[in-house]
Amino acid sequence: MLTACAGGSVARWMVDLRSSQGDAALKTGNVAEALGEYDLALRLDPKNVHARAGLAKALTLRAQAEFVDSKLEVAAADIAKAHYYAPSDSVTQALAGQIEQATIRREVVVANYPLYGSMATSIDDSLKTVVSTNAQIAKELKLFRADYDTDHLTKAIVESYDLEDEAHRGTQRLVSYRALVQSGAVNRQAAAAADAPNLLPIP
Repeated sequence: MLTACAGGSVARWMVDLRSSQGDAALKTGNVAEALGEYDLALRLDPKNVHARAGLAKALTLRAQAEFVDSKLEVAAADIAKAHYYAPSDSVTQALAGQIEQATIRREVVVANYPLYGSMATSIDDSLKTVVSTNAQIAKELKLFRADYDTDHLTKAIVESYDLEDEAHRGTQRLVSYRALVQSGAVNRQAAAAADAPNLLPIP
């Protein structure tokens, strides 16, 4: 009996230790470490309330990051697991709803506008150009502060005009992108046909 009690005490101590380490990892933003610590705690005591809640919170945080990174399937799997460990948690439930709605909207977009991905890529490329141009302007300004040659300022001005033009084009792409995704390919084609001028003479 003494041996059994001692063993139980050690197990409880290990569970508490792993859970506290999981808590500490969450406070520092180390979700991966927290997941490992809570998982170890639950292997020793699968019904431990604190460890279950901690694991659910860590899974929800990871699912949130995956959701933002457009990894909907992975996020859905993590949030389902989090819901298993904390079925009444409001944050987990809210994120589960967001992921579900995003998945439905994605299916609608893909069905109606299958080329949305290529247009998104072009917008990403445009943003990279803006970042690159902005960096070049900063470089010219830094060079000017080094040698005070106004040619650097002239180059920065030229780059700035290019930046303005590219930003404007990017805005137009975004507006078109939103309109195309919202209307869908079929509706877009119907609208184009309706807007086409009638070349027949008016009776």
